[in-house]
Amino acid sequence: MTRRSCFIASHLLAVVSALATHTSAADTSASGWPTRPVTIVVPFAPGGNTDLMARLIGERLTKTLGGPFIVDNKGGAGGTIAAEFVARAPADGYTLFMATLTQISTAPFTNKIRYDPIKDFVPIANVGGNPFVITVSSQKPYKTMAEMIDYGKRNPGKLNMGNAGVGGLTHLSGLLFARRAGIEVTEVPYKGAALALADVLSGQTDLYSGNLSEVLPYANNAKVRLMAVSSKSRIRQLPDVPTVSELFPDAQPVETWNGLVGPAAMPSAIVDKIADAVMAAHASPEFQKRLEDAGITPLPEAKAVFARRIQNDIATWKPIVEQAGITPE
Repeated sequence: MTRRSCFIASHLLAVVSALATHTSAADTSASGWPTRPVTIVVPFAPGGNTDLMARLIGERLTKTLGGPFIVDNKGGAGGTIAAEFVARAPADGYTLFMATLTQISTAPFTNKIRYDPIKDFVPIANVGGNPFVITVSSQKPYKTMAEMIDYGKRNPGKLNMGNAGVGGLTHLSGLLFARRAGIEVTEVPYKGAALALADVLSGQTDLYSGNLSEVLPYANNAKVRLMAVSSKSRIRQLPDVPTVSELFPDAQPVETWNGLVGPAAMPSAIVDKIADAVMAAHASPEFQKRLEDAGITPLPEAKAVFARRIQNDIATWKPIVEQAGITPE
């Protein structure tokens, strides 16, 4: 072997050794983690459903892992600004993302994003979700779902359906329902769920497909009628409200989710440590009750199961977005 060959071989051996040492350190780094505050980035303003879940799980992780875990709200662009921020953050376990189905499973088809929802993130653990509730103004003449559908079929385009933003799940879930019901609706986009729901309450808009936590406070409000839920089975909070699948047996259940993900290169040991802590929280009746009281369905899914949900959602929503004629903006 020549002197040059020996040098190259020695150099390569050193590089391999360094990489092995680095990998070993990364794999065992969870033993001393965290040594400083961990940030959970929320893609919406404070006070919403996702923000609540981030604070609830952050509180539990602080107790079990020694945190503190703090929430940082970064709203804008349907949550994609926050998603890009986390995708570009150091993959050391100190920046996590309370992601929703929107930023991970539908954003590639509705927004011009600068991150890859699959390659740039590692799924850690799901926290909770919501079915959607078809909510109708009580000022309208139809009192049942059958009456509303009959009205819609006899008056194509006269039903106004609000949404919290084009391409979001209030929009897409509403379109999915209207298509299954065989009715033509006129879409009315709003800049947020609160504005959309307010116009249903006032009678300005006919219907809205809102997530459960948004509409639950109005369950006993005479201004709206809760007509159907998009979950697989009836929910505890609204036992008298039928599911969409009861009306249409072949209808696909629709539920959003909120779960923790991190930058793709996070050490697997830290991912496991967080996932185990989230699963431990789900095992607590007190934690489950706090979620359910807020209209949130606990979703105890760690890593592989959570990743499969994401892949399935992408396959579900891509054709719906395409059929709706929505293009990335």
